[in-house]
Formats: sequence, C-alpha cells, structure tokens
Amino acid sequence: MQRMVTWQEGWLWSSAALPKRNAFVRFRRSFNYAGGRAVLHITADSRYVLYVNGAYVGQGPVRAWPGHWRYDSYDIEPHLRLGDNVLAVLVNHFGEGNFQYIPGPPGLLAQLELASGALSSADAWRASPDPAFVSAAPRISVQQGFEEQYDGRLDDGWRLPGYDDRAWAPAVSLRPADDGWHRDLRPRGIPFLTLEPVLPQRVVSVEVVHSRFYRHTIYARPYLTPQDLSSNHVACHAYLATQIWSPAEAAIRFILPHKQPGPLKVNGRPVEDLEARLRAGWNSLVASLRSIHHLPEFSLCIEGPAGLRFCATGDQPGAPWAIVGPFAASDADLQGVEANGDTSTVLARPLTPEATCAAGETFWAAGDAPSASATPYFQPVQPNHLPAADIFLQAYTDRAVEAEVRIAGIDGLLSGNEWTTIYPACGKDVRVLLDYGKEVIGFHRFEIVAPAGAIVDLHNFEFIQPDGRYNFAEGMNNSCRYICRDGYQVYQTYVRRGFQYTCLTLRNMTGPVRLRRTEVLFSTYPQSRRGSFASSDAQLDRIWQIGAHTLRCCAEDTYTDCPTYEQTHWVGDARNEALVDWVVNGDPRLWYRCLQQTGQSLERSPITESHVPSAWESILPAWSFLWMRACREYYLFTGDAEGARQLLDYIEQNVNGVVQHLDDRGLFDIHAWNMFDWAAMDTPTHGVVTHQNCLAVHALRDAADLAAWLARRDLADDWRQRANALSAAINAHLWNEEQGAYTDCLRDGAHSPVYSQQTQTAAYISGVATAARARRCWQIMEDPPQGFVRAGSPFFEFFLLEGYQREGKAQELLETIRRDWGFTADMGATAFWETWSWELVKGAGRLTRSHCHGWSAAPTFFLSTYVLGVQPGGPGFRPTVIEPHPADLVWCRGVMPTPAGDVEVQWENRPGQPFVLRAGAPEALEVKIRLPRAGTATLNGRPVPSA
Repeated sequence: MQRMVTWQEGWLWSSAALPKRNAFVRFRRSFNYAGGRAVLHITADSRYVLYVNGAYVGQGPVRAWPGHWRYDSYDIEPHLRLGDNVLAVLVNHFGEGNFQYIPGPPGLLAQLELASGALSSADAWRASPDPAFVSAAPRISVQQGFEEQYDGRLDDGWRLPGYDDRAWAPAVSLRPADDGWHRDLRPRGIPFLTLEPVLPQRVVSVEVVHSRFYRHTIYARPYLTPQDLSSNHVACHAYLATQIWSPAEAAIRFILPHKQPGPLKVNGRPVEDLEARLRAGWNSLVASLRSIHHLPEFSLCIEGPAGLRFCATGDQPGAPWAIVGPFAASDADLQGVEANGDTSTVLARPLTPEATCAAGETFWAAGDAPSASATPYFQPVQPNHLPAADIFLQAYTDRAVEAEVRIAGIDGLLSGNEWTTIYPACGKDVRVLLDYGKEVIGFHRFEIVAPAGAIVDLHNFEFIQPDGRYNFAEGMNNSCRYICRDGYQVYQTYVRRGFQYTCLTLRNMTGPVRLRRTEVLFSTYPQSRRGSFASSDAQLDRIWQIGAHTLRCCAEDTYTDCPTYEQTHWVGDARNEALVDWVVNGDPRLWYRCLQQTGQSLERSPITESHVPSAWESILPAWSFLWMRACREYYLFTGDAEGARQLLDYIEQNVNGVVQHLDDRGLFDIHAWNMFDWAAMDTPTHGVVTHQNCLAVHALRDAADLAAWLARRDLADDWRQRANALSAAINAHLWNEEQGAYTDCLRDGAHSPVYSQQTQTAAYISGVATAARARRCWQIMEDPPQGFVRAGSPFFEFFLLEGYQREGKAQELLETIRRDWGFTADMGATAFWETWSWELVKGAGRLTRSHCHGWSAAPTFFLSTYVLGVQPGGPGFRPTVIEPHPADLVWCRGVMPTPAGDVEVQWENRPGQPFVLRAGAPEALEVKIRLPRAGTATLNGRPVPSA
C-alpha cells in the first residue's frame, strides 16, 4: 500500500482576476536536481495537467467526493537532468458542478520529494492566467465540463525550461492542505490511464463546407438561479428574447440540434415547422424557457439572408440577448416539479415583486420582446455568458458545397509518417471525415504546419448506420477548436473524448496546411486481458470481444456509462461492468474504488445515490440495490475480506435508509427516480414500485450472504428476516390474480394497469415469486403476452440472461445472445449500444443514442462464467467450480482469472462422443468439476471425477 503524504505545502492559486467559470491558471517552479529519487505528489481543484521540463507527464486527479479527495504521485526522475529543472502545471477550475465534480474552492496542491528531502516554500511557485484557453466556452453537457477552445497564437512556451517567468506573480497560498473541504487526502488507489496511439483507419470523405451565418449559445443559469452551482434540475418560468433587424422582408429557418429552448414566437406569432418570416426593420423573437432544465444553456442557429442584426433592445445599444424573468411559478408549474421526481430540483424565484406569474404569461401571450426592455425583470445577457464560438453548433450546421478540394498525400493521414497537404478552397472551409476503425476514447493529438490564424475544428461522433445516416452526438458538444500559430506545432487536447469518427475541419486558411499523425491517444484503465473465450461459434467469439472492448472504453478512473455522452459513474451500470471486467481482466482495484465511492454518498443521502460523485443529487433505488448485490459479488470473486468488511459498514447504513422508507404495509416507498429500463414501464416518482421492492429483497438476501461470510450472523439473520417480510408484503399487495402477474406499481392504492416483462423478471430472480407464481413469471419472461411492456435495453437483458442461467436453459441463453447482440454486431457495431432499436429494420429512425455503453456487455460475462463454465463456488473462488453449459457448441476454450491465478478450460462436446474437459488451475485451488453429460475430465493433466 502506498504511504500517505505528510503535506508541508498548502493550496496555491493565482492573485490575478479570473473568470468564475472555467478558469485556467499556469504554475511554474524551478529547482535544482542533484540526482536520486524524485517523486511529485500533486492534486488540484478541479483538474491539472503536469509537465516536467516541457514534457507531458500526466493529468488528474481522479474524480472524488470533496470529503475523500485524492492525489497522484509521479516518479519524475526519468524526466530530470542534473542541475536546473522546471515543473509546469496547468490547472482548470470548473467553477460549477457536473456529474463528475462537486464545486469547491480552486487550487493546486503539490509537493516534490527528492532524495535530500521534501522541497517546501510555496513562494517558489509562480502563477499566471493562461490566455490561450477560452473560458467563455459552451458546456459540453450537464454531465461534463466545457468545450475546449485553444488559441495557439497565445501559447508562449511557458512549459519549457528556458521560459522567463519573472513577469509572473508569486503563487498565493490560500489555505492548508487539509482545508476543511478537501478532506481525507489519499493516493488515487488505481493505475494511471493508458496513452496508446491510434491512427485513423480510413478517410471517409473530403469536402468543402460553408458555415451558416447566425449561431447563438446563451448560458442562462446566472439569470435564473444565480447562487446555484450544482447540476440539479432548474425549474423556471422565464423567457429568452431578442430583436432581429432585417434589411428586407425575408424568410428564416431555425436549426435546433440540441440544448433547445421551448416554443418560439416571431413578432408574436408561434413558429411552426421551425420557419418564420421577418419584416423589414426590427422584429421580435421570444423563446419560452418555462420548463425544467438540466443545463440552462441554449443553442440555436438561424438560417437567413445576409445583414441580420441581433439586439435585445432593438436600435438602442445593448446585449444581443436578454432573459425576461424569472417570474413566479403557477400551480401547474409546481405540480410539474413535483411530478418530475427529482427532490433536488432548484426552483427559480421571481426576480422582482413585479415578476408575477400573470406578468410572465401576459408577456408570452403578446410575444413582444420590446415590451419587456423597460421592465425590472429584463436581464441583458453579459458577454461572458454568450460564447463567441460554439464549435459543435458550427460544425453541425455546416453545409457542404460543390467545389474542388486540392489535397496532396492524403494517405499520410493514415500512415502517420507522411505529411498531408490541404490547400485553401476559394475562401471556404475544408472538412475531412476520419474513421478510427472502432470506438475509442482519449486525447486528440496532431502535428501541423500552418499559417497563423488557421483553425482546426474537431467534431466527433460514434456511428454511421448501414443506411448511410450519420449518428451525430446531439446532446453534447463533442468538439473542440485549435487556432494555429505560424509554422510547425503539435497539439494534444486537454479533454478526453469518445468517438469513432472525427470531422476535421480547416477554417480561415490563408495558405496551405500540412498535417501529420492525426492520432488519438487511447486513454482507459489498463487492461491485463487475463481472461479469454473462444468457441465453435465465431459469432459468439466476436460478441465476447466486442463486450470486452465496450468494457475497456467504459473504464477510466471509475466505470462509466459511456465514453462519449456522459462519462459518468452510474452505480447500476457499474455493477454489470464490474462483472464483465473480472472475466476479462481479473483486476479488483477499479471495482472496489467504485463500490467505496458509492458508499461514500451515504454522507449526503439516506440510501446510496444513482451516480457519484456528482453535483446532481439523485437517488435511483434500483441502482442502490444493485450496489448491495455488487458488494457481495466483489467478495465472491476477489476474496478481499478487508475490503468487504468496509463495504459491509456502508451496507448496514444503506439498509437503515431502506427501513426508514417502508410504509404501513411493509412496502418500500420513496420519492425518487424509479426507473429500471428504458421502456414504457409504469414507475411513478411517488409511491410503491414493484420492481424496486423485488430488487430490495434480492439485495437484502445478497447482503445477508456477505454478512454471514464475514461472520456477522446478527446482520445476516436480521437482513434475511427483513427480506422475507418484504417478500411477503409484495406477494400480499402487488400480485394481480386476474392478470396472473405482478403489477408495475400502486397508484392511489390500486394496481396499475401496466404489466411488464421487467417487473416479472425482478420478481423471479429475487425469489419473491415462488411455486406457481414463479412459473408464471418465467413464462412472461420468455414470451411476454400481448400488452406487456417488453425489454428496452441490453442492460435489462442482463437480468433476463440471469433468469435463463437459473433455469438451466443454456440453448435459450445462447439464442438470445445471438439474436439481440448479434444484431448489433451485424449492424457494424464495434461496441455495444445503450438501447435496443429495430427502427432500421422498420425502415426509419436512429438505432440508439450511445453506441458504446458498458451496461450492455452482458454476454461477455455469461459466456465465460456459464457457457465456458468457470464460477466461484465461494469467496475468492474457493472452491472454483467448472460446470460447462455447452448447448449446441461443439467446443470451447477460455481462461478465467481468479485471485490465486488463472484457470484454463477447454472442452469438446462432439455429437455421439463422450464429453471431454481439460482444465489447468493453480495447485492451491480446490476445483470442483461438473460435466453436463457422461465424459472425462482432467485437471492439471490428472484424471478427476465429475462432482
């Protein structure tokens, strides 16, 4: 275990005036090195990038709760030379929350330990704002930080040893290391992420594009809830307003790819089909914001004639946009907040006493922007809340034009060793679409020779459907911009991004631009790939590999839902991902970190939160119950008793939270986000929801197993009793005899008319349904009757496969994998999708939102544990059980990691011949072999009987 650092340094920051949002500060420290050990301990709020003598070393820290902050330790000796050396650190302070970060005070905390001892003295550090990064940039999404925009012309080489930093002010010491906010400072606990270069595999297209004139992004939160820095939902009664001057009567069209406002009115008339007409002179444009927003940032592009001007105050000088309101909420607004189910929703209060609900409704009815400009609730939007550039919006709305592109050495984009030269295209921009061959996540890096001011825009997305439709990443700014200085330069992006395709657009070319090594530094948790699977069915082998790749793309400093849209540690997703990770890699460290981090959310909420650590306070009970199951599975697979005991303490606290939410009938009832699957289940935010009651039973029973393994019989007995009591209550109140099924929920005390495959599955796998009810649930799971809600995502089908396993239906399990995951593979997927979609088969629609979702990699787990047949028979695989389920497979071989070493299995299931199994395992492991039919088995070359 890495030793804890005794901090002599404190938190540092710049004395300069800085933006409140998305601030970038550069730090430098020179020192003399005489040889020997050199370790730098470093962390920051919010994130840092470290350079030593101009060389990139790494970035961090890992996401963490403020009360459990983490630091990194680097062996920097290989980067040093005898004599003078320099540390250079870029720190980005978000200034507001996202789904990976809870807003806190800014700062850099760093301590250098040399063979001669720790270097102290905070005044040795100097600090300066970084002018090259644009702070007033759009948010990527509510889940992530800000779109990266960098002006290389303002990069003065500050990372290099010879740089003269005497004009920089000394860094300011803000507070001690243990500052009351960043507490429990500990090492990161997991390896650093990979940096594996990946080059494009093909150039899909090269074309000339032209940008549309009028693009606007407005950050509205400071005008709605100015004191709120969270990522909680914002409910508001407000409007966005401007006036448009047109030189003549003209038609306009709105393009709203994402971050859309509500309904639009032009000159008081509702906009229909996103089209409207302007009269000559000034025109009113009003957009309703009266709704609930997760990210109060709005983007719109207006296609219209040249010469339009935008000013919220018309011909009076002023801001181009204004927020009108917020106004008082109506009863209907408040009911919408209540129905939303998010108890952390922030309600925007009336700006002034005059901002009544009636005043707001009167303003919207008229749709007249000029009428609000003299009112006390008219708020001009400041320039720092109006990004000058929105790279996603520009790239998304670019229009291809017929023009010749002159390009030399295009193969250089693929080889990485040759230069590609792209020439200006008559004042237009040139867009090159690159395919990296598979889903990747990491940092863009490229070499470029360009004239000063040339712009490189990168717009990423995940998939091109077989019908040719591009699945752009609407819902996020998966994009960035680099502005070139003159001559040769190398740029590596600061933000990690997930994608397969990149639109690389060159703008403002005043001369030829040369590119080389347009690569991605693939950055994920290191993969040991101890596990493997191969069989007589090539399709299943391919599915196993796609699942392993999906897992890799969703493993960073935590398991994440996806590498692209959110990069968020969703707790329920992580349960499935951890099981897949074990059969692929057998590394427990990321698994434990995720379980521990989830338990730490109990310091804020009554039961564990849905995603952590996040500035959105959200409870999703199904995820909490899956976390409890995952704690048992962690001990079962890893045998880590010390870690399991710590998790047991969290589970005990979680159970206490569950008990507090039992109603008079003994049923679990909580105001929360009660989803289980992306499907039309009836899961209201208030009241008794059946599936989560069933999942609670399962969680309590699994937790009781864990407690018993750890010799806590008191907890085990109590939790089993509670599980049995809850199971009895479910059967007494939630089974519907007429339908022969469990209702989805109770509404006003009565059974909901909605019944689902998902609810019956939860009842079955939890053991709530027994005897005849269990058989009925199984029938519905296998073949849902007409009118029952069916599976909506691969995530849910993890539990369906679990049901097949319990029933011993190996053939049905394989056929489900081949049908559902095989469809995904046949569509050209390199990673598994978030949802099932048969829309392409039906002839229309987009296949899915996210094309890489870790929760969807179930087959990789079941093929290794159930089909190959290697499972833990007790904590730490003691004993190890080898019990193949071949179904129609003729042969299979693979490796299962265990804490004691790898278990290798190969078997043959040839028709008309005895079953043959050969296994190899560490001698220290007790191995039990169970053959599916008559045959022979050997272990480490010695014959063994079948158990």
